[in-house]
Amino acid sequence: MLFLWALAFVLVLQERDLLAAADPVNVLPGSLGTGSWCNEHDTIHERLDIIEEKVIKTVEHLESEVKSLLNIINETTSNIPIAPGTPLIDIFDDTS
Repeated sequence: MLFLWALAFVLVLQERDLLAAADPVNVLPGSLGTGSWCNEHDTIHERLDIIEEKVIKTVEHLESEVKSLLNIINETTSNIPIAPGTPLIDIFDDTS
C-alpha cells in the first residue's frame, strides 16, 4: 500500500513538471524574448499565404487548360463525318 502512495506521489510530481513545461513562457511586452517566436509565426504565415496563392493560380490554370482541351475534343468529334450504318462507340462508356 505504501508503494502505491509513493507511486501516486511521484506521478503527481511528474505531472506538475510536465504541465509547467507545457505552459507558455510569460514574457513581458517589449522584452527581447517576444520577437523570435512571433517573427517565426509571422514568417510561417507569410510563406503559407504565398503557397496558397500559387496553388490557387495553378488550379485556375489547370482548369482553363482542361476546359480548352475538352472544347477541342468536342469540336473535333463533332466535325468527324460518320458513314451511314457505322455503330457509334462511346469512349467514356464504362463497361466494367
